Amino acid sequence: MPPGHSMTYEFVVDDPGTYWYHSHQDTSSQITKGLFGALVVEPKGGPTEDRDYTVLLHNGAAGVAVNGTTSLHLAARAGERVRLRVVNAVAPGMDGTPEAPVLLGAPYRVVALDGRDLNGPQELGPERIAIGMGQRADLVFTMPASAAVRLVDTESQAHSSGVQSAIAAAAGQVGLPSVTVGDGALPASPRLAGLPAFDPLDYGVAAPDPVATARPDASYPIVLTEQPCFHDGSIQLVHEINGKSSPDVPAITVHEGQVVRLHIVNDTTEYHPMHLHGHTMSVLSRDGRPVTGSPVRVDTVLVGPHETWDVAFLADNPGLWMFHCHVLLHAAFGLTMSIDYAGISTPYEMGTRSGNLPE
Repeated sequence: MPPGHSMTYEFVVDDPGTYWYHSHQDTSSQITKGLFGALVVEPKGGPTEDRDYTVLLHNGAAGVAVNGTTSLHLAARAGERVRLRVVNAVAPGMDGTPEAPVLLGAPYRVVALDGRDLNGPQELGPERIAIGMGQRADLVFTMPASAAVRLVDTESQAHSSGVQSAIAAAAGQVGLPSVTVGDGALPASPRLAGLPAFDPLDYGVAAPDPVATARPDASYPIVLTEQPCFHDGSIQLVHEINGKSSPDVPAITVHEGQVVRLHIVNDTTEYHPMHLHGHTMSVLSRDGRPVTGSPVRVDTVLVGPHETWDVAFLADNPGLWMFHCHVLLHAAFGLTMSIDYAGISTPYEMGTRSGNLPE
């Protein structure tokens, strides 16, 4: 959208859940400058919890913040059910390390990922929940009788030096940013080294997922690699999909009604939260290990270093849709491609010469 222009978007809201919106022109620059926000779609009957809060993680020159501050306090009374909608808008460095919030002070359930409910979520104790950029996780808990509940982002502490960790521990901090819910004594800070990691593939109760169990009509490999190059006076890593870098990555053409399977291979040492526009992906497996818990339906898959993920989606939304890494620097350096429906085209081009820079 050119400077001085305006545009009105109209769309049907039919999927309740936690989402976010942001600029998609020169994305790495404009999101860092604040052109983004949360978008919550409530069920028709309204919120199902007594307290419903959105917790938006973001970073800038001063570091990571939550809802624009480093320490947020939210009101809640004993016995109330609280939902925290955690949105990760943090632009990580080139390693793509995800944020890793942990909830302290009350047992909780992860009830939704990327706006899609999980089936039969069980209560958890303190666990580090890896959330890549663009991903969302909804946590629900009941406020205890006489203490506060705290959500802290452990990622910065997990990657800090021993001296920094000792200083943080002496100050009673587990990590920043932090969210305190309710009043009363703060929960004790656990040792980060002993915290288990949340794994969505074996969480919750198994249930039918027609897309996951369908025989795919088409299957495509998505191999993520990187190559060094000289850019702006320094050595940079150009990121590639199937040996090509955006805008030269060939599009995948699909037909409406197809079940499409993607075999994503991360042949790098970095994290890649791979995001598909306009669709929901059903996770099939990670490194050959199938989903055994609740169906996992997401729009962003956090593919760790040297991991392999298999996902599938139903082609039910005709258009031209981006599939890209949500680590903004990775996308800007090539990890972007298009999934196009047959018979649909556009006169627009992308790339430096066109001035159209969707990443």
